[in-house]
Amino acid sequence: IGRVKKGEAVRDFSATGAVVAPGFIDTHSHSDLMALVEPALLPKLMQGVTTELLGQDGIGAAPIRKEDVPSWRQYLSGLNGDPPASWDWESLGQYAELLSARPTGPNLALLVPQGNIRMVVLGQGNVPADIFQLQAMEEEVRRAMEEGAVGISLGMIYTPCTFARRDELIRLFHRCGLLGGFLAVHIRSGGDRLLESVEEVVTMAKEAEIPLHISHFKAAGKRNWHKMEAALEAVDRAHREGLDITFDIYPYTAGSTMFMAILPPWAMEGGAPKALERLRVPDLRAKIRDQFINPPPPDPDGPSWENYVNNVGWENIIISSVGNKKNQGWVGRSVAHIAEGEGKDPAETAFDILLEENGRVGMILFSMDEEKMAMGLRHPLGTICTDGLLGGRPHPRVYGTFPRVLGRYVRERKDMPLEEAIRKMTSLPARRLRLKDRGILAEGKAADIVVFNPAAIVDQATYEDPRQYPLGIRQVIVNGILTAEGGQHTGKLGGRVLKR
Repeated sequence: IGRVKKGEAVRDFSATGAVVAPGFIDTHSHSDLMALVEPALLPKLMQGVTTELLGQDGIGAAPIRKEDVPSWRQYLSGLNGDPPASWDWESLGQYAELLSARPTGPNLALLVPQGNIRMVVLGQGNVPADIFQLQAMEEEVRRAMEEGAVGISLGMIYTPCTFARRDELIRLFHRCGLLGGFLAVHIRSGGDRLLESVEEVVTMAKEAEIPLHISHFKAAGKRNWHKMEAALEAVDRAHREGLDITFDIYPYTAGSTMFMAILPPWAMEGGAPKALERLRVPDLRAKIRDQFINPPPPDPDGPSWENYVNNVGWENIIISSVGNKKNQGWVGRSVAHIAEGEGKDPAETAFDILLEENGRVGMILFSMDEEKMAMGLRHPLGTICTDGLLGGRPHPRVYGTFPRVLGRYVRERKDMPLEEAIRKMTSLPARRLRLKDRGILAEGKAADIVVFNPAAIVDQATYEDPRQYPLGIRQVIVNGILTAEGGQHTGKLGGRVLKR
């Protein structure tokens, strides 16, 4: 910003006919492990993302005890992949140091996951915390925040997060809020209990006195599409009542997560190895299969279960990643289709896939309505996220989210003005993360910049062929370093870890 004297610039280039915008901020990312082995993170960088927020859904890379690494690594593999990372850290600070050891494509900010905190103190079982264990967990929050975390995350459908009692959560969230952090939460249900789940986290955030950010906002399952308006009104109401509340959303009608998330919480108690042992017991397989069809009533004091099978059906659950080469034929196919080809029951097929792959499986779920999703995209309190799982044949959101918003929903459908879309990608998420030097173009701010052609920007990634970079992005600059130009990586990296 400003006038540069002739000869002082390292390089001049023209932005005629283009938009010069702050770099895009991805408020929900799963690059936690890939950033250690492929630091360029090109799927994000090439779509204009200059900052990613890691440590999502209450289950991340750190903190962790060394004895928990094998089972935790196995559990997370369907979500964050299983690249050849060292896993030789314990604290969030040590993990951040490894991320900082060399430049990355985008900048990286960190949440501390509540599930990791619980696991460090209590393990992966469904056990209540006593007063001393609560204090130990509060100390873990304090330590992580002092080591640079910008907030705390919670995944209310993932173990061991789902085993935490309300009073335990309130104490941890309150401590995080006192230290300047915010709460990012995967709510208990985006489907049948969507409205109750939004109200639950709003109430908890108010009680804990912490800003609230709801992850990947959606109304999932056709029978729940009509709830989107009421869910957004609940957000508006909380905002009017004084809660600092935001959410993020991606511009697609399918979600994606680990395949093990289809299992009920009792089947996951003790971690992935225990869950796989249960899948080898015929009576327990039969019990899970029955609960897919006849789910038990919600227990307000017990762990929650988002019954994906009951909500969307086997025909809408697609295998997106496996580890074994011999099973690559499953990738891109629905569980129903795989089961039909093998002449088996879909539930039994799913169990066999998990056992064959040792739990290391990702999935894509088609569950949303485009018009309801676009309603969330337009909402003024919403930011944009990829929620991108990087392994296997990934969801196209990994490569196309931000250009898709600008191409399809701004230029083609005119769901919102360009300026509003940019605000949702830049200044609003920067405020949420309290990144005071990011999110706007102004003197003295960090030079995170995206230059794109508003008439040409478009995503190319599809569900069938997701690993395609978008069109229309001219330059991506991270901390003043030109890292992408004309759809090509320059070979230079400018990203770093952004600590609180």
